[in-house]
Amino acid sequence: MSENTIPHTDKTQWVSSTDSKLYSLKNMGRYSQLIGNLSHRKAWLLDNEKLKALYNENVSSRHLEVGPANAEMLSNTTPPASPDEWRIHLMDINHNPLVFAKEVLSDRAIVEPVQHDVLVAPWPNLSRTFDSIAMGNVLHCLPGDGFPGKDGAFAGIADALTDDGVAWGYTVLGLEDPDVEHNFLARTLIRAYNKPNRKFFQNTGDRLADLEPQLKQHFDDVTVWSMGSAALFIVKKPKR
Repeated sequence: MSENTIPHTDKTQWVSSTDSKLYSLKNMGRYSQLIGNLSHRKAWLLDNEKLKALYNENVSSRHLEVGPANAEMLSNTTPPASPDEWRIHLMDINHNPLVFAKEVLSDRAIVEPVQHDVLVAPWPNLSRTFDSIAMGNVLHCLPGDGFPGKDGAFAGIADALTDDGVAWGYTVLGLEDPDVEHNFLARTLIRAYNKPNRKFFQNTGDRLADLEPQLKQHFDDVTVWSMGSAALFIVKKPKR
């Protein structure tokens, strides 16, 4: 749960919009149960222990979390530095997740919130700043014609990452993807979340086969794989 979004009136560009009701402080408090527990385990079939391993293996003392939600992953990650040396930036277009996540992480790191639309690259004053960047449960909420239409997010990561840095993420794929077998609950939720009157998700055109070539436009080292209903990726060596 990271961003609720709508397309810009100019369909050649895409921008996000805020949703203070969906991303309320109350919902941030329920995120672990509703998303991290039920949705991950029952619908998307995402292994939370493997997601946590991505963080423990790659998180750095200069980290950016895109779409932090309730900061569950970071709050359970082994700190790469002491609280006065671990610097975490949080990015979201919605205010409440930034407030909630900062409070959760305040005793573990120096936390800096950045309220910004991840589709609008380059991200403000963050060029070549971070040795690690994570983007979990974000891309399936963003508007765009599949992953090519969400390229601003990838461009933002590439610009903000240091030359030796690493970024990773995971996102739920669309129902029309021939390379993914969604279970019944996943199909039901994805269909409901993509309804025009909701648009919690906007991943109808997101396909596993399109993710790797899109990432390779911005990175020389790209690894993509699937897990349940989701695609996961690790990228390094941003192209300059």
